[in-house]
Amino acid sequence: MTWAPVTMRWPEQATAWIADLDDAKLLANGEMASSAERLKSLDGLVKTNPGPVGEAAKAAVTAGREAMTRQLGEAPSCVVLTPFQSGVGQGTGYQRFLSAPNLLEKMALKLDDLTDSGRPAGEQYALSILFLSTRLDQFASALARFNALLPMQELERAERRARYLYKLETEKTEMPIGNATPRWQPLPLESCTLLKAAKQSMSGQLAMLESYADSSPLDELAKLSEQKAAQQLERDQELANLKAMLATNTPDLNMRARLIGPGNDLRRELLAGEQPGHEWVLCAGLLLVGTKEGLSFVQELVGL
Repeated sequence: MTWAPVTMRWPEQATAWIADLDDAKLLANGEMASSAERLKSLDGLVKTNPGPVGEAAKAAVTAGREAMTRQLGEAPSCVVLTPFQSGVGQGTGYQRFLSAPNLLEKMALKLDDLTDSGRPAGEQYALSILFLSTRLDQFASALARFNALLPMQELERAERRARYLYKLETEKTEMPIGNATPRWQPLPLESCTLLKAAKQSMSGQLAMLESYADSSPLDELAKLSEQKAAQQLERDQELANLKAMLATNTPDLNMRARLIGPGNDLRRELLAGEQPGHEWVLCAGLLLVGTKEGLSFVQELVGL
């Protein structure tokens, strides 16, 4: 069993339930497209008819929520190891390092750590992800690519520290240049006591005057419907852009992933087989333990 290079991609199978909402979304979009016209004819009516979208949306929402709960409700246990953590990395001061074999040993020890009350137990699967590098900038870039899709606090902290250490290392020979003082700056009128009191008084008066302005509830409802339709299109486009970005990803040799299990001796399986060598001197790792279905989203996300 080998470590496969990570290819970040859209988890098609884990999010297949999203496609089940397409029919209801088409009906909803059709209803919203004609909602402005229907709202103009509401004068004198006391209720509205949602049309065919009502029942379809109800069934789709129920199925969608059940799928989300089933797919994302089983959050696996996770542990993050970085060279900057006490007791994990080696070295002193700013010079910290952690080779790939030593990282795997630390991961294996966490699987048998009886002092950790959150340690997963029972027959489960484990998904391990390694971030391999030889330089600080390479390390920060690998973590940044992963954090862009699945941010984790410890990995984000390690990314920032690696980036700052690299900047410190490369810029330590540059002479700083300071501007002459004092400097021009905007007058902080917002901190003036008189201005704040006057602004509050004027805001109250303007709000009262706006309440007397001529307005049409039906026009406001029509605008709200248009905003809702535009918001839905914007969200659909964001999702489409994310899928398109992930569709063109190539295998990342600085990230390796492996799925092991099921079993009670995940430690032995984790250390078995061919491993990345000591040439990778600056590494971090992420270990997820849970059920097959609970890990499926991240498993597809990393291309396994």
